[in-house]
Amino acid sequence: MVATLTRVLGVHNLALVEDVVQDAFCRALEMWKFRGVPDNPSAWLMATARNRALDVLRSQRTARKFAPGLGYLLESEWTLAPAVDELFAADAIKDDLLRMMFSCCHPQLAEEARVALMLNILCGFSVDEVASAFVSGHAAIEKRIIRAKKVLARSKHLFNVAVPADFAARLPAVLRALYLLFSEGYHGASRETAVAPNYATKPCA
Repeated sequence: MVATLTRVLGVHNLALVEDVVQDAFCRALEMWKFRGVPDNPSAWLMATARNRALDVLRSQRTARKFAPGLGYLLESEWTLAPAVDELFAADAIKDDLLRMMFSCCHPQLAEEARVALMLNILCGFSVDEVASAFVSGHAAIEKRIIRAKKVLARSKHLFNVAVPADFAARLPAVLRALYLLFSEGYHGASRETAVAPNYATKPCA
């Protein structure tokens, strides 16, 4: 959801992206309490995020600059919904996730900051879980993630996977994040469960 919404709204609107994702989960808590959990919760959340993104675009497109390269599609009501629908297609979501992982590996960030950012905004790790993965303290990791988000939000463009000029320089951090994601799934920080199913059974969401 974060990766796709960042593609729609632009990396400079990262804080807005996180708000939209939060809105989708809050909506789920409200609706599922009364209607029950849907058969496909992930699809429900993505659809809710898509609808919320459309609301944001319609209400704020005259006040904000959105994703470069998509502006002309987001300006017209005739092209707005089809453009967003296309970006929320299954294949596009996979591409956005890969692009976002490499975008988190910004040249101005040290490798640990890159990994912490990926784990937090793409893999769903809490600050405490990231701190556990790095054997570090909560406050230090929280500051590192906040600084990394600010650096990423200042980026003009997401990583171009079609022309990966510095692919090799960013790959080690991506692989390390995937390794820590796997490790958390099977040797999680939670004392209640030995295995964290959300991490152990699927890649970054």
